[in-house]
This record gives sequence, structure tokens and C-alpha cells, in this order.
Amino acid sequence: MEVKLLSPEEITTIGVGAPRKVYFPESLRELRFLLKENLPVIGGGSNAVLSDSTTPLISTALFRNCTFNGDTVTLGAGVRLSQVLKLQQKMKFSLFEFLAGIPRATVGGLVAQNAGAFGEEVKERLLSITYFDRESGEVLEMEKEEIERGFGYRKTPFPEKGTILNATFKIRYEPGIRKKIAGFVSLRLSKQPPFYLKTAGSTFKNPEGESAGRLLDLVGLKGFSIGRIGFSNKHANFTVNRGKASFSEFKELVEEARKRVETAFNLRLELEIKIF
Repeated sequence: MEVKLLSPEEITTIGVGAPRKVYFPESLRELRFLLKENLPVIGGGSNAVLSDSTTPLISTALFRNCTFNGDTVTLGAGVRLSQVLKLQQKMKFSLFEFLAGIPRATVGGLVAQNAGAFGEEVKERLLSITYFDRESGEVLEMEKEEIERGFGYRKTPFPEKGTILNATFKIRYEPGIRKKIAGFVSLRLSKQPPFYLKTAGSTFKNPEGESAGRLLDLVGLKGFSIGRIGFSNKHANFTVNRGKASFSEFKELVEEARKRVETAFNLRLELEIKIF
């Protein structure tokens, strides 16, 4: 099993927080051993922020299986979104095009958060999930019916229920998929900060029937900074690390945003970003 001490920039796309030791299990046996220590599991770090904790992390980056079976594909938790998009273009099928442009995202992370964009969500394509159950210590499968009951807007039973090992998705033939992917990338760039900035994506979940970005904009937070971190000038719900921002600066920014929105609209914003 490989173990590395990594910088926050190597673990997350925003690069905030303290360096961490990261374990890379290569087998279920190794993963089971680490999970007994109650260590958190992190994906590609595209919607994550590291605290100042020294608790080691587990990465499922080496769980990279990919199996096609008719109109389905089973993908390991460590398969990158970028790899899936390349496969889609090569084999001409529809799956994750609506997520194109999210840096370093992994299948496990996308499923665990029920990632979505432009009116679509991962759960719509999900058929089943194989996961390591936290309570029983067994490998179990979650079928479509249970997924429908347990998944909602940026909400799933994971990681509390267990650690995702792989997921099976429904796919369909799409000869124009290359053009669709390019269209979603262009749409993302027209509304969100450019990919080269150090950002963790959407900071807060959208309240029901409302846009977190709109509310943050209305209370004057677009472009607002505290120290070396702030909200994007382009989209008020995107946090951008403008230097070597600290976790305390991130926390202060989040609380300032929550305070302003709660004062103005009597709404308490819920974080979409996961803190490790």
C-alpha cells in the first residue's frame, strides 16, 4: 500500500489547509483495514477543503476498473471524470457530458455527492452501487429503487453508510457526444470562473427554489475577499484561493456569507463543499 504526504494543492483543487498523509489502498483487504481506523475517504478533491487537522485520508484512486456490458458500464470509484469523457468520445455514448469541466473529479466523489449541473444529476444515470458497508464490514450492493429513495439534491447516504467501490450506469449511443461535451464546457466557462483558478466549485447548496449565487450577489459578496480567499468576480457562489489561503480565512469567509444572507433573507446557507 502506498502512503504519501501531500500538499493541499495535491489533494484538492482549491489548495487550502494543511498537508496530509494519504493512503492509497490497492485491494479491498487494505481498504477494510484502513476503514477500521475511521479515516475519511476523499475523491479527487474538486469540491473539498482541508482543515488544519492532521488526520490521514484514504484515497480510492487505485480502484479504476471499467467494464462494459451492453447498455451499461461499471466504473471504479477512482476513475476520473476526464477519463470517462474521453471514453465517451471514443465509443460515442452519453453519460457524464453535463459535468464536463469539473477538474479532478472521480466517479466515487460524483456518486457520493450526487453531483449535478444544468438540470441533470448523477442519480438519473445510476443503476446500482457496490460499497463497503460501514456497519457490517461487508461488501453490499445498493439497487436502483434504494438509490431513488436515498438520493436527493447534493444528498446521498454516503459516506455515512459506507465507502463506494464502484457504480453501474445506464448509457446510450450518442454519435454527437463530442459536440455535446464541448457545448457543456463552453456553457460552464460562460457562467463560472476559468479552470486555471484555484476553486472548489459551488460553496453553498441552492436553497429550495432559490440560487445561492444570486443571494450572495445581492448581499454584495461577488468579488468579496477575506485575506487571501474570496468569492469569484464572475459567480458569487464560487470560492477562489487567491494566494496561499488558510483554513481560518476560508471559515471566516463562509461565516460572513452565511451571516449576510441570513440577515437579509432569513435563510441559513448549507455548505456544498465537504470539509476534511
